[in-house]
Amino acid sequence: MFTGIIQEVGRVESIEISGGTRRLEVSAPAICQELRVGDSVAVSGVCLTAVDITGNKFAADLAAETWERASFSRLSPGAAVNLELPLKAEGRLDGHMVQGHVDGTGRFLGLEAIPGAKDYWLHVEVPSKLGKYLVYKGSVAIEGISLTVAKLSGNRLSVAIIPHTCDVTNLGSLKLADPVNIETDIAARYLEKWNAQGAELGDDVVTSPRQECRFAIVASRFNSLITDRLLEGALDTFHRNGVSKQQVEVVRVPGAYEIPVTAKLLAETKRFDAVVCIGCLIRGETLHYELIANEAARGIGQSALDSGVPHAFGVVACNTAEQALDRAGLKAGNKGSEAAMAAMEMARFRQQPQTQ
Repeated sequence: MFTGIIQEVGRVESIEISGGTRRLEVSAPAICQELRVGDSVAVSGVCLTAVDITGNKFAADLAAETWERASFSRLSPGAAVNLELPLKAEGRLDGHMVQGHVDGTGRFLGLEAIPGAKDYWLHVEVPSKLGKYLVYKGSVAIEGISLTVAKLSGNRLSVAIIPHTCDVTNLGSLKLADPVNIETDIAARYLEKWNAQGAELGDDVVTSPRQECRFAIVASRFNSLITDRLLEGALDTFHRNGVSKQQVEVVRVPGAYEIPVTAKLLAETKRFDAVVCIGCLIRGETLHYELIANEAARGIGQSALDSGVPHAFGVVACNTAEQALDRAGLKAGNKGSEAAMAAMEMARFRQQPQTQ
């Protein structure tokens, strides 16, 4: 098990072919101080076994399947590769759980400088078959680097890269259209299997609603830095679960106080199977925060009870802006995404005939 925190950038010394196996030799002065024959080592995200260590170099054998599945086909002597040793039992999990089992390769589309900042956008084209495992603000390993999904547009994946990441990885050596190794979040693959098993057994595990199901999203404009992220998370979650743009109607309102009445008006049209309510309240120095938060929660709940249409609560109420940002996708998940998931599950439940 690895973490996606790169320890050293090694250099390919040689690639020798013998039969159907290729032997990769890598120069890695720092890694070789700890590495022993038989140990695992992640090379640009691929878990390999060190079969020989000579001074500051180690060698690993690549099966034909590994060569074809990974980005190694672009490697030649002098190429830079990201290196990481396995996580020790007493070690700190700084990135995320990475197995070193590459799911496929993407295509490097470039590093784009972010205007007014020192950071970059890393753009990668991902295979369609991997798109279902990628979620907004979810984890992904690219070339063995632990990264966070920042944008998803079709088959285009974008992540924010700080200068340090460029300095200590091989990203700066990549060329346009180079293949890059991609490992999706292990949890996404297990969830897919459990959902498939649940569907086969007839269990209520799959939350995706029927094609004709429609959703409304009521999103506050106040604290838009937060609510825009929540809205993006909700829309991305709908999209990833097979809900088309035509099935979702977004209504923007001034603030959280206006959410309940708008949600009720939408629910009473009988055009929607669920309503997602998105807003953000940050505590201030007066009672205003408590008054609005209480009224918003009470009103949204009452609207759901009166209309019989499920309302998903995606209004975050926090003490600080930092806490709100965490709940909008930085650290504590995306509450807009969670509200969309709840709306789909409740819509599916509502579609089923209820026994007396």
